[in-house]
Amino acid sequence: MERKEIKLNHFSFYSVFAIIVLIYFSIKCIQFYLVVGIPQEIWETITTEKNSFISNESKLEAQLIVNFLTLLAIFLPPFLVYLFVKKIYKICNYFLSEEKIVISDEYFSYTRKLAMINLEKFEINLNEIKRITKIPMKVPTRFSTNIPALAILWYFKEQERILIKDKNGKEYKIWNIPAKKFSPSSYYGTPKDDADLYIKELREYLKLEEENIEDDQETESLNIERKKLIYRHPDLSEKKKSFFILLFFQLFLIFIFLEILSEGIRAFYKGGIEILIFIVFCIVCIGISCFLIKAIKNAIIYFFPYEEYEIIENRLYYKKRLKLFGKSFIMERFDVALKDIDSISSLAPKISYIGIKPLDDFKPFKRIYIKLKNGEGYEVCNWGKISYNYTYFSGNNDKVLEIEFKETFNNIKFFIENGEKKYNFETQLDETKSNYNLEESERYNFVLNKIIEEEKLYLYKDEEKFIVNVGEIAIKNLAIFKTMNFEEIDFYVFYVNYLSKKEYEDKIVLVGFNGIDGKEVTMSKLKNDINEIRDSKSTFI
Repeated sequence: MERKEIKLNHFSFYSVFAIIVLIYFSIKCIQFYLVVGIPQEIWETITTEKNSFISNESKLEAQLIVNFLTLLAIFLPPFLVYLFVKKIYKICNYFLSEEKIVISDEYFSYTRKLAMINLEKFEINLNEIKRITKIPMKVPTRFSTNIPALAILWYFKEQERILIKDKNGKEYKIWNIPAKKFSPSSYYGTPKDDADLYIKELREYLKLEEENIEDDQETESLNIERKKLIYRHPDLSEKKKSFFILLFFQLFLIFIFLEILSEGIRAFYKGGIEILIFIVFCIVCIGISCFLIKAIKNAIIYFFPYEEYEIIENRLYYKKRLKLFGKSFIMERFDVALKDIDSISSLAPKISYIGIKPLDDFKPFKRIYIKLKNGEGYEVCNWGKISYNYTYFSGNNDKVLEIEFKETFNNIKFFIENGEKKYNFETQLDETKSNYNLEESERYNFVLNKIIEEEKLYLYKDEEKFIVNVGEIAIKNLAIFKTMNFEEIDFYVFYVNYLSKKEYEDKIVLVGFNGIDGKEVTMSKLKNDINEIRDSKSTFI
């Protein structure tokens, strides 16, 4: 294969200008924080319990407003600095860097670098690449463009558009192709975008089949030797961002609530109608907190834990684990016998949007139902990718996300089903081994009954004798038969071609050979014994 190199250079003067603007606003926020003397006031409040707010003799309404503005002054500048610094890093990482793909005879190499600094680098064996697909474009965040700094946060939103998946299930996201914010195609869609051209080129060069979103996705059977499967939420990085936004607003709301409560207590002792205002404000704060706390709780219970499916002997063990501070906590668990599982089906996606992205991000959506034969069941696999977070130029984003879920569903389903197959196989193999360790006479009867039952046998021929055995599992999996060339033959063909011919009447047949010994009989004796068993079974029926 000829060496191929593809580059995507993101450098632009707009990015440099954006970094300068963000640095400017960051410095201004820090200056405001220091000039106003907020750090000193916070320190004095902590050390001397000094009341930094206006005196109690002022009007309560004015006091409340000033205290609220003080809280904003404490929390807002550091938060803005955090956003600006984070966006500076993102711009350097995605909008000033250069992405390069190098395809050699054996490896697919990817590098994203800024000048001489490698920001990301990985290498995949070409034989391990399973799929190259397009990632749906994220919907631009609706920040106001009237504020330059906030507009920059919106315009420089990274968009990794190509997903590479290997045969081990590991995913790699590359190729930042952001939405063109002033282009109508960003909102109304066009048949193709730049990502399609790169993906088409890579697929053609690597000779990979094109994805067909119109058909249900087929997933190859997993190796039955796998004992454990771990599922993590596929959009976890995005969920973490929403979580920290909710956590920040909840902490901020707590400070506001405590301030309103303290002022309300003062108003209560003074009397007057002002107490009603504080009651309404408290109820509003509690109501908003309920939504925030519920979303935070869902993030901890449903999205941050990983699901562990483990098969031990004939049972499926399910555990939902949350790793926190180096320790693992079990949030949910159950175990069922594999033979008790009736079906594994996918649940329809739920559509329940509040309209606020951080809150909608943490709506729990369990998508797989494990039904037991006794009518009970378990819902697993929380899949919370929301279609309105993305835009897709084909106009059918829900179908794209469903294809992605289909693969996850098939992986879990086939893992469980193959676990049962493996257990049944091992059980049958153990039973076969025990049958071939029976005494000669018992082994002989076992083989004859098996021949009549299955209507086939396995025949090994040499000049001296024939060997007759049964059991596909035994012939293909027992080590003692690996070097012997057994031929699978229909019983009636064997009866006509061997048992019924006079030339084979005195031929020695070794029945039920286990690598050491077997029952030695003549072909005529074997015929008579088989007929006797067939007649007895017919008479019984």
